[in-house]
Amino acid sequence: MRPFLHERLRRYEQLLALSSDALRAYSALDLGLADAVVRFLDDASAAYQALGSADGENDMLTLKAQFVSARGGVHPLTLEPVPRRRREMERSIALHVLVRAAERLRDDRAEVQRILTGARQQLLPLLAYLAQKGALILDPGHPRTQPELEHVWHSLLDDPETGPPARQIALSLNPADILLLLADLLPPTG
Repeated sequence: MRPFLHERLRRYEQLLALSSDALRAYSALDLGLADAVVRFLDDASAAYQALGSADGENDMLTLKAQFVSARGGVHPLTLEPVPRRRREMERSIALHVLVRAAERLRDDRAEVQRILTGARQQLLPLLAYLAQKGALILDPGHPRTQPELEHVWHSLLDDPETGPPARQIALSLNPADILLLLADLLPPTG
């Protein structure tokens, strides 16, 4: 089954908000910085696991291990004990892991947005064709219902002109993503 990209996007945005909270704690010299960093990395690794991304989960666990190492007085990049200025080293590693985690999240979010934007651009001419053909009612009014959106999607799939490109979209997106894109693209009905 293809992943539900809108849900991934929502999860990435939630994690970026948690990342921002941890970065604020860093900037404010908050005494709870270590807890904020660990909580964020735990949440991020759990979210990646729930999304089925072993690579993302591993990245977050690696960053957590680096931070835990720094908290234990061992520089995670050199693996040497740090006898003096441990607090400074811990803070610098906290910033390092927060920046790396945020970069990963932003990259993953951008990839999902790129895929959804591409699908949106593919759907627009198909919907315009249906509207021009008179097979799509564009009266303004209430939000479209799921059965209405499903009907539009099946109309795209069944039409000889729009069917092949619609099937290409169906191969790359989760059906729920397609319906959400259609809901965004179609004006409400009357």
